[in-house]
Amino acid sequence: MVFAHRCYADAINQVESVSFNEDIPDWNARGTSEPREMILITQSLKELQQVMSDYVGIVRNDVRLHRAMRRIDLLWEETLQLYETTALSLPLLELRNLISVGYLVVKGAAFRKESRGLHYNTDYPSKGKLVQNIVL
Repeated sequence: MVFAHRCYADAINQVESVSFNEDIPDWNARGTSEPREMILITQSLKELQQVMSDYVGIVRNDVRLHRAMRRIDLLWEETLQLYETTALSLPLLELRNLISVGYLVVKGAAFRKESRGLHYNTDYPSKGKLVQNIVL
């Protein structure tokens, strides 16, 4: 809370000196169409959820993370194509944002070369001593 308050106090002082560009043109949707098949968006969302659950869950390894990244890359390419050819919609923007978050989670998990806390990578087992049969 202390750091959040300090960030807030600093931002309040700096926001007054920032200039904003007011000459931003309206969104141009020329060349796009309404998405005729919402199933493309809903199915991609289901696939992303399944990939994250199966490959990037609590127990993971490098092979699963690599496989998840390949599938997320494919979902990103498909979603980008939809983004460029159809009119913007809330479900499409949500899917694009969720794919971005999935990418960040997988990248973060791949960089961690240790098992700590809740998430466990079978390729990098915990070096700490496993405590069993604790009686309270």
